[in-house]
Amino acid sequence: MGIKVGLSLAWCAAIGSVAVGAAHNNIDGSVYDYVIVGGGISRLVVANRLTEDRRTSVLVIERGYFDDKPEAIVPWYANQLDDSVMIRPESAPNPELNNTTSSVAVAAVVGGGSVVNGMGYGRGSKADYDAWEELGNPGWGWGGMLPYFRKSTTFTPPSPEVVKHWNITWDPSVYGNGPLRTQISDFQYPDIAVFWDALRRQPGLDIPPSANAGFGPGAFWAPLSIDARTMTRSTARSAYYDPVHATRGNLRLLTGQTAAEILFHPGKPLRAKGIRIVSRSDGTVRNVYAKKEVVLAAGAIQTPQLLQTSGIGPASVLQAAGVQVKKDLPSVGANLQDHPTALLLFKLSNQSFPNPDTITTNATYNATVWAEYLANKTGPISTANGNTIAYYSLPQLFLPDGGGASTSTSANDIATRLLSQNATSHLPPIYHTTPSLLHGYLAQRAILAARFNSTTSAITCTPFSGNGVTPSLLLKPLSRGTVTLDPASSNNGLPHVQYNTFQNPLDQETVLSIIRHRRSFWATIPSALQPIEELAPGAQYQTDSELLTKLRADRSLFWPSLAHPCGTCAMMPETRGGCVGADLRVYGVRGLRVVDASVMPLIVGSALQATVYAVAEKAADIIKGDGGGRG
Repeated sequence: MGIKVGLSLAWCAAIGSVAVGAAHNNIDGSVYDYVIVGGGISRLVVANRLTEDRRTSVLVIERGYFDDKPEAIVPWYANQLDDSVMIRPESAPNPELNNTTSSVAVAAVVGGGSVVNGMGYGRGSKADYDAWEELGNPGWGWGGMLPYFRKSTTFTPPSPEVVKHWNITWDPSVYGNGPLRTQISDFQYPDIAVFWDALRRQPGLDIPPSANAGFGPGAFWAPLSIDARTMTRSTARSAYYDPVHATRGNLRLLTGQTAAEILFHPGKPLRAKGIRIVSRSDGTVRNVYAKKEVVLAAGAIQTPQLLQTSGIGPASVLQAAGVQVKKDLPSVGANLQDHPTALLLFKLSNQSFPNPDTITTNATYNATVWAEYLANKTGPISTANGNTIAYYSLPQLFLPDGGGASTSTSANDIATRLLSQNATSHLPPIYHTTPSLLHGYLAQRAILAARFNSTTSAITCTPFSGNGVTPSLLLKPLSRGTVTLDPASSNNGLPHVQYNTFQNPLDQETVLSIIRHRRSFWATIPSALQPIEELAPGAQYQTDSELLTKLRADRSLFWPSLAHPCGTCAMMPETRGGCVGADLRVYGVRGLRVVDASVMPLIVGSALQATVYAVAEKAADIIKGDGGGRG
């Protein structure tokens, strides 16, 4: 689109020169206190905090490059995914989805997912993090995480006029003065009022006083990761790297480098000493070394891949790939969780002007709002995706008039059947032969069954932006996927990702209940937007069989992943199938930690970026507290 080219030129002229990665000359054989693999959220947070001590040297290895295009900076572009900074191989065929494949989204850019995500800044409920502690991780419950949520963020409320008009409330005590900037926009599409009217009338739905304060389900005004000072996307790079890189000679970032292998000291005990890296531009191989620790922060897909490539993982997987087994650790690559999402689409009548579709359908309005943003940093280009979101517990789906069930099914019925299942019948094969993995899953299952019967955590959520686009997330899936080496090396250098979506039939039931619940909600939308026509899945799909057939076949309608992968190096006791302990050290390996989303033992009921920032802040304190000891 011509306006996009013009904007690119204007924007580049406005921002001028930007930071570039350190030169790669003389890097081979260099030694740092810490070597961190990855340049996304957790790695830049940890690198920033460790180098607050100018005596501590840190090298960050990043596969991608710096990105200063408007798509990485202007908030409105969060409405679309910038594939130019993504690696998107296909997943393994999913047996319960007609053996179809789906895209595995992996960011390859300095700042990682914070550069390409939808910018939603949402924390799970108190119960979500308390579940981590219940699984054997002291200090990782809500009470242990809240200080790090505060430490990582600054919240800017909207103007007093907007607060009064929309009755927006928040709790300032759950935010701090941290590097990541979050805000609720002054700009809201007028039809959001219609959705709030319907939400307030929905059976059993609370309106808690603040998002991100540990409350359970409800409808919230939720912030986005936008810097209110500049009205640009706030990322791990802009928050944690750009402000310090020029003044910290002890922090070095290498871009365009693939981490090929973890290097170990000879002999026993197994101890990490560095990373072998390969240049993406010319294939040059170099070794870099860590005096204290190697820290893995490559994300839930690439961290287990690097461990396995280096000989740490399930022995059967390593042997099949021809990798020498250095540590048989079955948890590496197991326990993959994500947020499967059903997309419901509705055609609305009598929409107000403007609405979220106006920018792409009205050329005059498009030109006007881009000019407004460039001149004043206001209007719809200064935000994206809206600030309204509703979370529901499983019992709420089955309230009278909630529309969630086609039979007498209830939350208690689902929880009871979950506990009575033969777990191995609905888990990947590695769980059949690995007692520790099964033990860990059974512990997770007991916690989930209790949550399913309560209103302390959400089973689903839907954001509302002011039109008929209704993504509906399954926040607590029971199915578990795997990440394993691809012996054929045919997957764009990435591993074999098997989501196993719908492997547990109770996930299927829950998604069907979510769809019916959403349909019931749309039937209550006030007359201002009526009549409303369901475009997808389509009113012709009514029975369980009809809906499941459609969901299984149509990847544009049902997504196995919302790019929220986690859990593949789970933080749990090793006897429960854990990969790292509460100190984030990899079991059986000295000098090696994991600090990214792969350590989350159970997925939380929200987008993951807020939690990843807090995990990384806490990880940095743990590492500094240990002094980099090899333990």
